Amino acid sequence: MGQPYSGEFGFVETEMYWPITHMVAPAEQALDCESCHARDGRLAGIEGIYIPGTGLPPGALAGLAILALAAAGVGGHGVLRIVGNRGKGSHHG
Repeated sequence: MGQPYSGEFGFVETEMYWPITHMVAPAEQALDCESCHARDGRLAGIEGIYIPGTGLPPGALAGLAILALAAAGVGGHGVLRIVGNRGKGSHHG
């Protein structure tokens, strides 16, 4: 803290392991996924994290809408390019 920033940065190689068993043993005592991964599940009260299976996180709908609009724009541009070049041969004059 208090040191001037050098302007250089880097990344640290990391690995993450997500055991699908959640390390519950024995398996006969394990809960089903929906017990925790549901809107009203056991993890519902945890704030500040996204739990898969509980719906979209805030802002995700806006992001998906932007992605859909971008894809529609690219697709529409491609169609217009194909339609616009129809009938134009490579002959000159």
